[in-house]
Amino acid sequence: MTHAEFAGLAAAHGFGKVYFLAPGKYELGENPHRLCADVPAEYPFASSVCCLVYPYLPFGPAERIPAYYLASNKAYFGMKALIAELQQLGIPAEKVEIPLKQALEEAGIGVELKTSLRAIPPFGTRIVLMTIAVGGIPPLRYDERIPSPCAVCRRCSEACPMGAPGENGLDLRKCMRLRMESADHPDDIRDNQVTFIGCEICQYACPMNANLLKDEPGEEARAAFDIRRLIAGSASAARALVGKNMTSNGKLTAEALAFAARDSLLPKEELEEAIREASASPFPAVRSAARYASGRIAESAEEN
Repeated sequence: MTHAEFAGLAAAHGFGKVYFLAPGKYELGENPHRLCADVPAEYPFASSVCCLVYPYLPFGPAERIPAYYLASNKAYFGMKALIAELQQLGIPAEKVEIPLKQALEEAGIGVELKTSLRAIPPFGTRIVLMTIAVGGIPPLRYDERIPSPCAVCRRCSEACPMGAPGENGLDLRKCMRLRMESADHPDDIRDNQVTFIGCEICQYACPMNANLLKDEPGEEARAAFDIRRLIAGSASAARALVGKNMTSNGKLTAEALAFAARDSLLPKEELEEAIREASASPFPAVRSAARYASGRIAESAEEN
């Protein structure tokens, strides 16, 4: 199979670009995500590691439904379908997880930003990256490095409510997204969170994304992420759209309740009833969100 033929198969599953990287060895140090440190040893059939680039369009900056996680779930199943198709054609292919930012930097692909995100033109940072080890297709050489805008740009630093991107890069201790791994969020995150599950504030500010068109969530996503639906604990439809890994332990219900209280999305009486029910939830994150919501109601009453 040629590189062009492979890229054509990948495109049929939504991938906008494919990079064919040499199977590498990596110094990982601490490795909590169990990334592959030695591709040739663990995947001896691999002649290349194919980096699949799944582009997506962002939603508007005030949209709570997360465009990235909808795309990430689609990319995951697109990758699985591609692997199955390759295997049916007799081409060895398996999912592999490598330190991708390091691999792309070494290959001269894209630009790393001080937000720690990597931009790949023409998609900017609005991409999902997947990697598979493939046999029979050789790697290619690339040199697509472009100048980083970060040296003269402060837009992400000015936009981030947590002050995470700075002159020396991303302060991991402040980054909202990195502090949202668990279902139960600190109150300062609840005060500033815009989208469900993650955070996209710096991406809206980044000039690498300035020319991207905006999209709208479909009716299925709108219904799945309905605030009342999630507060009632009916999160299965939303989880099916974004994946289960990031939405367990009542996370979506807790976030919906915090949004409703902070942004006055429900009538006071309805919100108070939701808080009473959430206070008895088996999930600590939902009970914590109920405490936060109750506090926001009290603050609002004092202000009025």
